[in-house]
Amino acid sequence: LCAAALECPPALGYLQRVEGAHLPPMVAPPKHRTAENLTDLPSDLLCNIYCALANPLAPAAACYFASTCHDVRSAALARAASATFSEAQHLQCFWARATALCKSKRMTRSLLSRATQFTAGPVISGECFSAADAEIFGQLLGARSITRLHMLVLEQNQLGEEGMRPIVQALADGALPMLRDLQLYENGLGDGFCAALAAALACPARVLPALAILNLSRNRVTSQGVAALAAALSRGALPHLTTLDLSDNDIDGAGIEALAETGRQGLRALETLYIQSQSGGAAAS
Repeated sequence: LCAAALECPPALGYLQRVEGAHLPPMVAPPKHRTAENLTDLPSDLLCNIYCALANPLAPAAACYFASTCHDVRSAALARAASATFSEAQHLQCFWARATALCKSKRMTRSLLSRATQFTAGPVISGECFSAADAEIFGQLLGARSITRLHMLVLEQNQLGEEGMRPIVQALADGALPMLRDLQLYENGLGDGFCAALAAALACPARVLPALAILNLSRNRVTSQGVAALAAALSRGALPHLTTLDLSDNDIDGAGIEALAETGRQGLRALETLYIQSQSGGAAAS
C-alpha cells in the first residue's frame, strides 16, 4: 500500500524551515490527483502507516506519503486527544533534534543511519556526549533509525545512570541486534546502571544477542551491581560475550564470587575477564 502511494507523489513546492534547517514539507496534493485506495482506509490506519514511514534521519518518505491525498494529510496533522503534538509535528521536532545531533558530531543524517561504528567522547572529538545527546540517540535507536552498528563507544562522558537510561530502554526493546562491541568506560554509571542493564537483559534472544565485548571499567560499580549483572548472565543473557571488563571499580570478594557462580552456569563463550579494583587489591583475567 505504501509503495503504491509513493509511486506518484506530487512535487515538493518548497522547503520548510524548521529550527534552522530544511525539512521536506507535506504539501497539499493537486485536486486532479486521487488515491481512492487510501481514502477508503480509516484515519487511524493512515496515521499508523505515516508513523511507520516517519524516519527522522530520512523523513522524505513520510512527507511524500502525506502528500498523496487530503485524507492522509489530515491524518498526519490530526492530534489525538491525549497528545500535545500531531504525528507530523512530532516528526518535525524529532528530525530537527536528530539533525542538530548529527551537526554536533560532524556527520550527516545519512551517514549516521548507515553507520556500523559510532564513537563519541572527549578523547575522540574533544567534547562530551551529553545527556541530551544520549536522549535523542536513544530515541533514534528506539525508532530503528539506527540499526547497523557493530561498535558503540561512549567513553569518558560521565553520563551517569540517568543519562544512559534512554539508550538502555532502546536496547531492552531490541535495538542494535548486530552490536558486538559496547564501550562505556568511565561514565559514572554505578550499580543503578548495572541493575537497569540486567533488567533489560531479561529476554536474552532479543537484547544484544551478538554482543561479544562489554567494557564497564571505571564506573563506580560495586559488588552489588556486579551481582545484578551476574544474575542476568547466569540466565543466559549475552550468550556470545567473550570479553567483560570490570576493572577499576569497587568490587570485593562477594562480587568475584557472583561472577564465579555465573561462570559455572553461563558465560560459556567468555575468554577474558578483567576485575582489578581501583586499589589494586584484587585482579583476575
